[in-house]
Amino acid sequence: MEFIPLNLGGVFRPLRFANGLNRNGIKPVILTFSDNEHLRKVHSRFDYALLDKLDSDIPVYRIPLDDLSAYYDTRWKAFRNIYFNTSDNFLKAWEKNVYKELPAIIEKHKPKGIFVTCPPFSAARLGARISREFGLPLILDMRDAWSQIWSPSGTYLHYLRKERAERDALSQASAVITVTPRLKAMFEETHPNLPLEKFNLIYNGYDFDLPASLPVNFDGIGAKGTINIGYVGEFYYAPTLREQMMLPWWKRGGHRILQYSPVKEDWLYRSPYFFFKALADLFTRRPEWRSRIFFHHIGATPEWLLPMAEEMGLKDNVVPHGFQVLEKTLELQKSFDLLLATSEKVIGNEHYCLPSKLFTYLRSGKPVLGFITPGVQHDFISNSGMGPICAPDELDKASLIMEKLFEEGYRQQLNIEYLRQFSNTIATGRLIDLTRKTIK
Repeated sequence: MEFIPLNLGGVFRPLRFANGLNRNGIKPVILTFSDNEHLRKVHSRFDYALLDKLDSDIPVYRIPLDDLSAYYDTRWKAFRNIYFNTSDNFLKAWEKNVYKELPAIIEKHKPKGIFVTCPPFSAARLGARISREFGLPLILDMRDAWSQIWSPSGTYLHYLRKERAERDALSQASAVITVTPRLKAMFEETHPNLPLEKFNLIYNGYDFDLPASLPVNFDGIGAKGTINIGYVGEFYYAPTLREQMMLPWWKRGGHRILQYSPVKEDWLYRSPYFFFKALADLFTRRPEWRSRIFFHHIGATPEWLLPMAEEMGLKDNVVPHGFQVLEKTLELQKSFDLLLATSEKVIGNEHYCLPSKLFTYLRSGKPVLGFITPGVQHDFISNSGMGPICAPDELDKASLIMEKLFEEGYRQQLNIEYLRQFSNTIATGRLIDLTRKTIK
């Protein structure tokens, strides 16, 4: 059985599961972007090395993307695309090129279905269109919330348009996959008229063999000269957007007065702000540690990171490494003593995302220092035993937890039985079962 995973970007689940599907009689035919100058203008950090790990008999079609910057090259265009859009511009810049090649691809491979991962959310609209026009059952893999979380809507009416676009794509899908229980519940609550059995939970997971026992050890500051704490990936925090999100509507300027978000999130909590505050507080009590504890960031360095550190007297304690491919990231992680995890704060509800970085953290065997709000990530770190958790809003307690951690170290055997459910082997098996049930 052949099917088409529409692969926008090259770094998500169809690629991670492709070999397992391929070896079990479900033959993926992958469509993805060409690595051209138009893509690099807007996204220069795709890890295309993942394509090299695919089985050699998996066809990969790399289709060019048009110039996305054309939608933002004037102030009016930028405003229009931010204010009126219900998803993103990838569909506009890719759909025409996909349709030039798609009939020949379908004629050659005669696929039985199509698999689409989001975000980008316009991929859901493209997948639904292909599903309707070619009569292919659609499996829609929703790794994030579209209408509920993805950027404020220009007005409540714009939100309703976004919700309708989401509902249309979900309705067209024969099956919908989500990655955490809370995210699954969000889709079910937003679209109560869709059948509950359409929604399926398949966790993000790790793709390495889990040993029978897995200790995470950190011997404390007394055992070595310095402590290096690492964070991998982007923070997805923008000070201006956060300010607009947190302001009451009557205090926003201009058109932002009408903006609407069904769920309010504070992404300052995703940044290292609260970790920095606790660390700065700790240094007031233990000034001798100031020259011995360093924070390393692997990922594109946001413009606010070093000023934030400098504001708290920590500029000399922050080491930015910039974006790195997976292999280099894993190599750097080996040099760290601890790994930092953060999560945004969902106002009035629980955090719903389980980031894939936790599984690369798991592979490192290093303890995790969590500055985590209540939700699925908090549960994962706590239940697995990966490391101590600090409540970001309880600065004094967080500072004391860190002092104890640095002084006494951390030694823990991870909960292997709990972690087994997040294995990509388990996830691939569930995806195989769902695919065979959905795509005949």
